[in-house]
Amino acid sequence: MTSYRYEPLPNVVEAGKRPSFTRLMCLAPGTSTQTLECTLSIIDVADSPSRYEALSYVWGIEKAQSPIKCHGYDIPITLNLENALRALRHPTLVRHLWVDALCINQNDVDERARQVAYMRLVYQYASQVVVWLGPEDPITRAGLARARELCEYRTMFLEISGQSNDRAASLAPIGMQVDRMMLEALVAETGSAENAAQSVNDLTRLFNTTYFERVWCIQEVVAAKECICKSGDVEFNFFDLLSLTGVIGELCGLEKPYSPLRFWKQVYQQRSRQWKPHALKVEASVGSMLQVLMNMRNFQATDPRDRLFAIFGISDEGLQPVLANMDILGSGNGDRVQSAMQKLFVSLGKRAESLGLQRTERNPAMSPNYTKSVTEVYRDFTRFMIRKSPRVLDVLSHVQHTRDPSPTASWPSWVPRFDEPQSCSFFPQRLFLPGVPLTGHYPYFAQIYDSPLRGSPAEPNVLRLDGFRVAEVDAVSESVRSDLGEPLPVERLWGDLFAFPLFPRTTLKYAGGLEQLDTAFFVTLCGGGTGLILSMPDQLGELGDRLPALQTLAEHGRNQARHWLVSSYGYPEAAYQDLMPRSKPVSDANLDLAFYHVGVWNYLHHRRVFRTRQGYIGLGPDFMRPGDQVVALYGGHMAFVLRQVSLTDWLLVGECYLHHWDLNSGQLVEWVRTGRVNIPVETFRLV
Repeated sequence: MTSYRYEPLPNVVEAGKRPSFTRLMCLAPGTSTQTLECTLSIIDVADSPSRYEALSYVWGIEKAQSPIKCHGYDIPITLNLENALRALRHPTLVRHLWVDALCINQNDVDERARQVAYMRLVYQYASQVVVWLGPEDPITRAGLARARELCEYRTMFLEISGQSNDRAASLAPIGMQVDRMMLEALVAETGSAENAAQSVNDLTRLFNTTYFERVWCIQEVVAAKECICKSGDVEFNFFDLLSLTGVIGELCGLEKPYSPLRFWKQVYQQRSRQWKPHALKVEASVGSMLQVLMNMRNFQATDPRDRLFAIFGISDEGLQPVLANMDILGSGNGDRVQSAMQKLFVSLGKRAESLGLQRTERNPAMSPNYTKSVTEVYRDFTRFMIRKSPRVLDVLSHVQHTRDPSPTASWPSWVPRFDEPQSCSFFPQRLFLPGVPLTGHYPYFAQIYDSPLRGSPAEPNVLRLDGFRVAEVDAVSESVRSDLGEPLPVERLWGDLFAFPLFPRTTLKYAGGLEQLDTAFFVTLCGGGTGLILSMPDQLGELGDRLPALQTLAEHGRNQARHWLVSSYGYPEAAYQDLMPRSKPVSDANLDLAFYHVGVWNYLHHRRVFRTRQGYIGLGPDFMRPGDQVVALYGGHMAFVLRQVSLTDWLLVGECYLHHWDLNSGQLVEWVRTGRVNIPVETFRLV
């Protein structure tokens, strides 16, 4: 077998313009089991001489028995790619395709990094993207058939509503109304919500196939102008398929944070972002980089480095490098101010580049580089996300250890393992701000050392940050591993922390004396009420500014906890008068046992409840232990659990929620930074 030798891509760099050179495959015609044959030619995708289609697929592990012939020479391919090419091959005409396994020299590390950097353009300039779901089988056949029926439903309801069946209309408010109408129709047709969920089971199974869990597939679809999915000879509009994710999620309960389907729903919505008209709109982006990373944590990638490289082409900062170097902290209307300023910077940057005045350089941490190890890629990215203005620690919230961190491990404890599945729910970003002062102007929030914006730090695996100790952990519960359908283990968790029972109520006050001890416990279990955000009743409306939002969420959490206690344990409401709501919006909100149950479960799963020596209660990471320190690091939107392992070195165990208003509001860190409280500031050397 004689292997094909790739012709190198042109090495052209001229005055700030780098043509996006790649190869285009011409798939020779053929039928049945004839040998697959093709040729490759070098093109600039921005100026391709031929219209072409781009293939989006899962490589697979199993190798094809026969290679594809390229200019008469062999290129090995996987069985799934062989099946796709045979399904796409025309019997009498050449078909122009872009296929990553063939159009990129996979044995050339530098070329891989080069082409990955502009792969989004390959899919953007394609006349059509073809999503290959595999050979036709019972799952794809039944799933696509059900999708066709539901889309006909949608068309009928849109016509009734006087709307055209285009994507813009389905993203507008009328689209949400149509989804509700479809839900009601399915429930009426089948007799119950349970039967309606069963009726879309074929479609649910389709979305559970491997394709919908692959990281690169997101970029390939988002960049597409037109996109079809194909299984065997069956074809279907892919965006029509995605339009059904909202209905499926409502029927089957797939809105929990672990579901890849939830992210595909966002992909469909954010093609226009019409529900948030003031938001920054970066073409082909599905959100900020850390938010995309958070939502894609459970997706799959053969090369762990692609967990990051794949999102450079679908995130705001990856597509607009100027956004990777600026950020603004705000609340309420601050979102609008931030969006306006970001739009201004992007506009100025585009204008300057169009005039040839400057080029927006990417930081090396934001560029694909396959010569780096996985540890180096993740570490450099983490340090850059902290180092960039205004220096906040949002990226450290992605640290979710799946084993007890050790000072002798080769992987630094402060570097997230983006290649491991999400083990617990994320707390809302920038709602709590223990490391950001409530008032005052600060050019930077995190105080970081040995982290040059360019070049390498003296100790790459060490992160030194300033902050202060808040409390020492005294007792921790067992790790919670219960399933969503099981009863909440509240009595067991309470017993792990206290020597007296949860019921009947204790008269003890919580630290600070403003609420009952058990009230603080129940609110802590749902993260100060933030665990109920996904089930916020419409009566509560928009949360608005940060501090009133925290108060509303805590009040809503107390009210739902009261309803859950009365309904689950049969206690009279008079026993929990202090949990009664005081504001009209919370009083008018619907009460549902599931609100508190799901809100608590989302935050308890793979976490521990803990008590500090100072009497505070919190929710912490899976591997925390007594003796660990709760620390507020400057620039952090949550408190962190740290473990001292030597006179100078600390391990980052993970972020935590501590039920402490002055801490979470930003008041305590303001007092520390202005010297109003006698709490020493320390530099924590994280290893």
